[in-house]
Amino acid sequence: MTNRLDGIKKIFFVGIGGTSMSGLALMAQKRGIEVLGSDMRPCSYTEKLEQKGITVHIGHDKQNVPSDCDLLVYSAAIKETNPERTAAREMGIEEMERSVFLGCLSDFYSKTIAVSGTHGKTTTSSLSSMLLYYAGLDPSISIGGTLELIGGNSRSGDGDYFVVEACEFVDSFLHTKHTIGTILNIEEDHLDYFTGGIDHIRSSFEKFAKIIPENGLLIANGDDEQVLMILPNLSCPITTFGFGENNFWKAKNVNYDALGKPTFDVYKGEEYYGTFSLMIPGSHNVSNSLSVVALADHLGIEKEVIHKTFSAFTGANRRFQLAGEEKGIKVFEDYAHHPTELRVTIEACKNYEHNKLWVVFQPHTYSRTFFLFDEFVSAVKDADEVIFNDIYSDREANDWNIYSEDLAKAAIERYGSSARVISAFEDIVKFIADNADENDIVLVAGSQSINQVAYDLVKYLREN
Repeated sequence: MTNRLDGIKKIFFVGIGGTSMSGLALMAQKRGIEVLGSDMRPCSYTEKLEQKGITVHIGHDKQNVPSDCDLLVYSAAIKETNPERTAAREMGIEEMERSVFLGCLSDFYSKTIAVSGTHGKTTTSSLSSMLLYYAGLDPSISIGGTLELIGGNSRSGDGDYFVVEACEFVDSFLHTKHTIGTILNIEEDHLDYFTGGIDHIRSSFEKFAKIIPENGLLIANGDDEQVLMILPNLSCPITTFGFGENNFWKAKNVNYDALGKPTFDVYKGEEYYGTFSLMIPGSHNVSNSLSVVALADHLGIEKEVIHKTFSAFTGANRRFQLAGEEKGIKVFEDYAHHPTELRVTIEACKNYEHNKLWVVFQPHTYSRTFFLFDEFVSAVKDADEVIFNDIYSDREANDWNIYSEDLAKAAIERYGSSARVISAFEDIVKFIADNADENDIVLVAGSQSINQVAYDLVKYLREN
């Protein structure tokens, strides 16, 4: 079978500093392809690429693209009018969207494992990757966050397995040739693309599941109504996981320690399978880990390897990550940018022993804030203090006339929340430092630049 990457010797990546793109660039380099690219600003990913000998241009310019490139890879956020894409067309260089490139990479592996879901993908794909690594299966990996075990977000192994974080945005996850697929949940998100709402989204996940061959496996969340709706339409083998009695893999007797970390019993069918403990908090992670147990059992991986994986995984980068503790105040950051992610992360915080819970949230995209407005307002109702930062949007204008002030006003009116909007990061830091007390918890949430506040706050508390 031919692959579109056969014969490719030089690739230019537009947006090479992105979480996924940087990993794909390194995987291409590992295959002997010369790699270079560009991004709007330097970051830790671009620094790592440069350390690997990859040229990274800061800023987009037609002159950045050499005429001897065989392929230009771009992410979904890069428009046709981008000067580097324009230059590629003028020079007759083939263009390929990031998800298509990932799909081409998956063709090189006989056993691709794709982890999908509206949320929980990075944590679960990280756990799946570690499981295969500790089992000695030498997997290749492409995930959406930094995993300490592999020192980054990608790995090129010599085994048959390729673990990918499969994103539904613009139907990216329909390009991989996965033999095993996981669906963690299906909810409304990316409504700027999924204009048909939940029916459109569910249809895409069904297409994702139908890629799985009849000798493969779908690992599905049996507690999710939207997931259950697609199962009767599938011909591949299916196993379900969750807390409900109808699931094949079930979690029972969940208990949390003082740090919110769970221990729980797992049942396979009606039989006790084992007791497991996680180093990451929250009932949502109990559910996520059940899918990994199901994967391990399907692949014949011993329970001891599952225990080793769970005990070694302290979280992917920016997933409920402790930024630091100063003056008795714990500061966490999390990538949560969907209402459900925000709600379950707040619930996880409340499993910690604490005084007050502060939540700093930076909404991402005007469309998501508009369409999921009620859900966002409800998600923060259990926080003692809420600070909304301005809406961050890097791919759309504010056609919905929506602002963070609307979120704060609704939170106050509906739930009596102590909520406010603070725009400048330094003002957020000073407000919390002046008002938080010992044993308080601060959660800084959002998928974009807001995580800087967590580390600035820790530094400020230390120095003042």
